[in-house]
Amino acid sequence: MHLFRILLLPFSWIYCAVTAIRNKMFDFGILRSQEYDIPIISVGNITVGGTGKTPVTEFLLGLLQASKRCATLSRGYGRKTKGVIISDANASYQSIGDEPMQMKLKFPSVCVAVAEKRREGMEKLLALPDSPQVVILDDAFQHRYVKPGLSIVVIDYNRPVRKDFCLPAGNLRESVSGLNRADVILINKCPEDLSRSEADSIRSKLKLSSHQQLFFSSISYKEPVCMGAQNTESFKSRIKENNKLLVAVAGIGNPEPFFESLKQYKLPLETLSFRDHHSYGIADLRKIEKLGQQTDSLRPEIITTEKDAIRIASIRGLSESLKNRLWYVPISLNFIFNEQNLFEEKVIDYVEKYN
Repeated sequence: MHLFRILLLPFSWIYCAVTAIRNKMFDFGILRSQEYDIPIISVGNITVGGTGKTPVTEFLLGLLQASKRCATLSRGYGRKTKGVIISDANASYQSIGDEPMQMKLKFPSVCVAVAEKRREGMEKLLALPDSPQVVILDDAFQHRYVKPGLSIVVIDYNRPVRKDFCLPAGNLRESVSGLNRADVILINKCPEDLSRSEADSIRSKLKLSSHQQLFFSSISYKEPVCMGAQNTESFKSRIKENNKLLVAVAGIGNPEPFFESLKQYKLPLETLSFRDHHSYGIADLRKIEKLGQQTDSLRPEIITTEKDAIRIASIRGLSESLKNRLWYVPISLNFIFNEQNLFEEKVIDYVEKYN
């Protein structure tokens, strides 16, 4: 551990104690978790930074939206608004946040809501004429004022929680003992060839309770999609041109796996990182363009994440010619050990209990 983090350990112990006391207050009913008579699924984590919650939420929506009226409820991190907002045709990432906006664009039939206070958000959702039949709470594991019936915690395979510390010396939002509240623990971003023996080792270290189920998943990076309406070429066709350069841009919690995935194209790669949920502007476009001009490549292709694309697309002055060189990479969730059906059954059985 770095010296700086060692110096922060006393503050981590205080932080851990405060979160533990808060959790006990909920456990003993001093602070009250509101229950609702509809299925509520929480997708969260106990670490800061990207663990891959968004593809998990998207997987759940893809599974349930055909048979149920679904809604998502999140804080809407990074938005420029306050209070409860139910998204409509005028919604933007500035009004509801980039991840909720991504959900709205990808799942038009899903009701996307944001609220700092989840209980207020639930009340607004349930007051709608066509109120949702299932609500997915995004990033809500520590927001305990609404009680989920099924709690899914996502852990990054590359950042084992048993070796971590609470903030600020580490990345934990609360003690590892908080995992006891989870019904499902999903170890995400695993290598696709994860062995059974390693999976068993992870299971033994987590010390799961009898009511908990453990799953393992990896992230699959799909074929890049062009942001320009005029471009009908595929990404692979475009990069066949000579002297191509890729400029990779990411403003997410952990961009390294994304950058690493781009090495498959075997092209010169320049990377540019911004803080998570970065709000892009014209100055950023100039910086990106300048990075591409540092080589002999005449027209570098610019590639980013799906979440970043939501924010970049909103920049005023973004030309169509630049859009035709801008690409984003969709991602999806892949379950390891052929356990996708088992995960789906767990979710569907829970939801159907409310019929």
